[in-house]
Amino acid sequence: MSQSLPLDQVIELSAVYYLSVFLLEVPSGYFSDRIGRRTTLLLAASSLIGSYCCFIIGGDFWWFAAGQFLLASGIAMQSGTDTAFLYDSLKTLGHEAEYAQREADAEQWGMIMLAIATLSGGALGLIDLRLAYVFSLCSAVTMGILAWRFTEPVHDPDTVSLPQSFVTVVLSCLARLRDPVLGWVFAIVIVLYAMAHIVYEFYQPYISLLQLPLLEASAYAPLISGVVISISMFGGAIGARASVAWQGRLGLVGLLALAMFIQLGIVAAMAVVISPLVLMLVSARNFPMSLVVAPVRSAIAPRISREQRATYLSLQGLSERLFFALLLLGLASGIEQGVPVNEPTLLRILSSTLWIGIAAALLLFLFSTRVRQLLKTSAPRS
Repeated sequence: MSQSLPLDQVIELSAVYYLSVFLLEVPSGYFSDRIGRRTTLLLAASSLIGSYCCFIIGGDFWWFAAGQFLLASGIAMQSGTDTAFLYDSLKTLGHEAEYAQREADAEQWGMIMLAIATLSGGALGLIDLRLAYVFSLCSAVTMGILAWRFTEPVHDPDTVSLPQSFVTVVLSCLARLRDPVLGWVFAIVIVLYAMAHIVYEFYQPYISLLQLPLLEASAYAPLISGVVISISMFGGAIGARASVAWQGRLGLVGLLALAMFIQLGIVAAMAVVISPLVLMLVSARNFPMSLVVAPVRSAIAPRISREQRATYLSLQGLSERLFFALLLLGLASGIEQGVPVNEPTLLRILSSTLWIGIAAALLLFLFSTRVRQLLKTSAPRS
């Protein structure tokens, strides 16, 4: 898009995407809970197919805007529904005890596929950026075929409550945060998400300040970006593979503490010095988040009833994005307008973020003892 449109329209297109995700995230979860997982995943695939077709055709602002809206729609509909579908299916078959490991396997292979996709997409971008969308279109079509072959999980009619309004369900999901385990996990994951995405948001300005000769070759920018992102995705795959075993040794609270320590360590390294050596840590930014995805979802899913599960997970995802957006706005308010990105400014932003993350983490882990006890003694309800 940035090669076809002026910068102001590129920014507007980003706004279209994020606004659409904001508006559709929770309603799509509610739709999934009311209408069904299979139908929602089919609509997600259809939206993605339409999105990539718009990007391939391209040409003017409105084609790209339609593509951004459909992309946001597909991602919002898939978010929460995929993991709810997995848990519902395993519960129907009586294999819900396998959920954590299967979720970890899905996260691992998802990261591997994303690594391959970003690397190949960067290489294809050297030829024609639209080729990356062609391959994405093939992936979305495959997703649609797989979703068509899915079977909606069967539920005991006695365990399914009568349909409720959207507002009632959202308020009920928010009320569940009074559960100490759900409330604590909800908050700690929001902080982890923000710290991980701060690294993602500022790694490109950080790399540009290194002034490495290869990075100045704009013709190779898509490939270089693809390589950096691919390395981080492979790191995420390693984290997902280790997640269940490490949870068994450390427990959920211990695992989240380790992930937070690693994530804050990466931010700290970036905040202290501009050095190529720090890139090794930056490339590991997906490891901590992938390390906790399956354990966190396996703690959440059994504690939320089927008719609210996707809505709750969508609400979690929306809250993560909102907190991160507010953090960025707060950081931006302390920057003088019109000042280009330079080393002192970037280090100051990263240092501020680091102290915010440390303060939030210390506050949350002060209350982790009760959560640890509840995880050991209370049995989650299905």
